[in-house]
Amino acid sequence: MSDDFDPDWEVRIGQRQVFGRGLERRFFGDLFHHCMATSWPRLILCFVLFALVVNLFFSLAFYAVDGSVKGAHPPGYWEIFFFTWQLLGTVSFGGFLPGNLYGHALATLEIMVGVGSAAVMTGLIFARFTRPQAHIVFARHPVIGRHRGGRALMLRVANSRHNFLSDANAKLWLVLDDEAQVARRFHRLTLERDDSPLFALSWSLFHPIDTTSPLHGLSPDDLLRRRGLIIAIVSGHDENYGQDVRARHQWEPESIRWNHRYVDIFRHPRRGVEHVDFHQFHATVPAPDGE
Repeated sequence: MSDDFDPDWEVRIGQRQVFGRGLERRFFGDLFHHCMATSWPRLILCFVLFALVVNLFFSLAFYAVDGSVKGAHPPGYWEIFFFTWQLLGTVSFGGFLPGNLYGHALATLEIMVGVGSAAVMTGLIFARFTRPQAHIVFARHPVIGRHRGGRALMLRVANSRHNFLSDANAKLWLVLDDEAQVARRFHRLTLERDDSPLFALSWSLFHPIDTTSPLHGLSPDDLLRRRGLIIAIVSGHDENYGQDVRARHQWEPESIRWNHRYVDIFRHPRRGVEHVDFHQFHATVPAPDGE
């Protein structure tokens, strides 16, 4: 990034760090998106800080005017401070109450703020809890090895919920710099089977590396030089949610295991019985033939 470039925002795509300016979004103009995208700890921390700032403002406003809060005895600042917390939560323990018109106006305003903020927070919590998500696990390492007499890129995915995703679909892309390294190109990788009527356990995706494949003729050094990125998207209809869900994952070229295969996780001790060992889900071993 040049010294004379003053970025407005930053996006990280894999190992790429992209700085840009223009098309900036106003924070409060897209507040719902920010609240849905942020982490739970950060959302809760922001709500606590908001409540603290509101209470500091109203407690100082009450404390600034004598007689605005009355009770069994003239309240001190900390008693007023906790009184404002009661107003924000629209609860009362009966110890103090507004003492004049100014106090009643402040109390009314804080109650409106409290009810509004509680409604917003309740809506956000409901939206985040009810948002359907696909709990799909992707193998840490794609492998390239022998498959049906040729070579193939192989990926393994699993449904960690073990429920049924019906009409599941998988898509795979390879992202590369062009030879002049002035643009990024997206190449769709065809799969032997890109759909499944029921996805409940494990699913292996195979992309044959033939003469039509974007991976044909590329070496590990080529993928590193051209900043290769593999992107997979798996989607399906979650029968528990009754909604479509999807999951995305990406791999850098350093994570690819060349001339490897996945460890078999299925065992068949007897007819009609299968054992699945997901402890070996990410495990790979060198291909026996060294190809």
